[in-house]
Amino acid sequence: MSSEQSDPSPVESSPRATRCAAEIVLDNRTGSHFKFTVEHEYTGWPIDKKEDVYYKPDEKKTFFDNVEYNTGAFTTGVDNWKVSGIELNEETTTVNGKKTTQLVEGTKFHSGSGALASWKKHTLRSEDDGKKTEIRVFPTEIHFVSPSGTSTTSFTK
Repeated sequence: MSSEQSDPSPVESSPRATRCAAEIVLDNRTGSHFKFTVEHEYTGWPIDKKEDVYYKPDEKKTFFDNVEYNTGAFTTGVDNWKVSGIELNEETTTVNGKKTTQLVEGTKFHSGSGALASWKKHTLRSEDDGKKTEIRVFPTEIHFVSPSGTSTTSFTK
């Protein structure tokens, strides 16, 4: 057999990975003011991290314009997530007869249980490409909601 007509290698004939991206929206359903930090890690890639983003109670807005991941046969990566937050408490003071209210840092929360924040696996799939994935933060748990499914973890002090 000549080199021009050799059989393709298994790598050449296998389906290739497709690069995908999803918008990530955080929905603060805690009933409190919060500063949130979210980390996303697709296995083996640099971590996407955004820190100290302020949210009012019941506020929902884009956290990451996009996070990237691969889909396709033989892709082995998974998406891991870490969410932490600092509850902001309203504190009112009176100075010279004028009341002022400010937000002061209170209790720290994190995804997962135990003393340290833990990674939560919520793998994005081809049907999530170009769509929104919501991270819904409740007083005691977090829901990762994407077109491909929902994952839940605790949100603890």
